Amino acid sequence: MVRADTRERENGLLDCIVESYIRESRPISSSYLCEKYRLPYSSATVRNVMERLEEKGLLSHVHVSSGRVPTQRAFKQYVDKLKEEERDYTPELPVEIDRAGACDLGLDESFHVTLDMLAEASGYTSLIAYTGQSEKFIFRGTRYILEQPEFEDLARLRNVLYALEVKMQELHRMLFQYVNERVAFVIGDDIGFEEIADCSLVISGTRGHNLSFALAILGPMRMDYIKAASCVYSVNTQVRKMIEEML
Repeated sequence: MVRADTRERENGLLDCIVESYIRESRPISSSYLCEKYRLPYSSATVRNVMERLEEKGLLSHVHVSSGRVPTQRAFKQYVDKLKEEERDYTPELPVEIDRAGACDLGLDESFHVTLDMLAEASGYTSLIAYTGQSEKFIFRGTRYILEQPEFEDLARLRNVLYALEVKMQELHRMLFQYVNERVAFVIGDDIGFEEIADCSLVISGTRGHNLSFALAILGPMRMDYIKAASCVYSVNTQVRKMIEEML
């Protein structure tokens, strides 16, 4: 029973740390957690739990005196829990596609407009890979990369832009691995590209008779996964209906 309580406490605190880091974009301290979440135990107890989480490879810290940040493993555990919960991804910021207007624009231009809307709603770069009579890969909203503190490092920014502009075919194939999934979370090394190994992708797609597509959001590992998944899933559903009306 004690082990179960300890594990539950560790998992609960890890969720708080991940969500706080997503929101704050800075190392999270025990005092911050106690104050923010009004925890029923002391800052010293929280520090001890954080030390155990660090020993397990779920947290790390840059400086001895600083708070801690989630590791790649922690983010993977976090999104695994989201998948287990089978959330109803009702978007916090609804993305409404003008399907009637899309018929006038044509498929390619409609995808550009849709990606712009998805990038604006989510706050991250949006991607789509689709295949029908031809194969195409489009990305929009690269300006949102510049708004993430992780990419103030020019080398990291350069790597992301290189992957988007030079490795389009490889990204196209990778996205299509998840085309049948409701929402997929692909984090860090699992993406398979060294240039964006410190990023995450949230993907949803649809395979159809005339056209199949994979829609995604690309952002830092410190991504708001719930919001991103809601936006991607909502747009995927609407794009599928748009295509059915256009083709």
